[in-house]
Amino acid sequence: MTEKREKEPLFYIQQPNFQIPENRMQTIYSSRKAEQERKQKQSLLDLAGNKEEQTVPKEKIENTAGQLEVQEAIEEFESGREEKKGASFAFTTEKRKPAFNRVKSFKEMDTPERLNYLIDFPKQLPPIPCIFETGEKAIRGFLVSKNEEWIEVKLFDESIEKLNLQSLNAVKMIGLRR
Repeated sequence: MTEKREKEPLFYIQQPNFQIPENRMQTIYSSRKAEQERKQKQSLLDLAGNKEEQTVPKEKIENTAGQLEVQEAIEEFESGREEKKGASFAFTTEKRKPAFNRVKSFKEMDTPERLNYLIDFPKQLPPIPCIFETGEKAIRGFLVSKNEEWIEVKLFDESIEKLNLQSLNAVKMIGLRR
């Protein structure tokens, strides 16, 4: 990439002097492990003291650093196991709550709840055929609309019939028959 930018064009056509931006690539990185190793080596060198006071062979420093690394890995593993034990214990003592609230089935609902369910039924799905029972008759069709006093039912012959909510005794879902 830098080679292409260093080459000048072969043919100039009144171009201004371009200020080519500097590529700022990552040159230094640090990781947690590398930082810990660096600190361990530094602490071992500090323990070793100045060269005038005491000299410690480099192999011994590296060997001790390796031992410290192994010891830290063991301690980290053990602390991870303790955290998992504590978390699982706390989880089992708490009473689990369901993620979703249970929805009543259509059979468990009373008549006003059934009407609200049918009115709020998703428009993407086909309407549910039902039997609307009053004192004198039973009408088969689809609930079209509802207000405080009346409901409108679309019959299978495409006609619409109005029913008074006071006279409505029951709403039963017909569903699909085979």
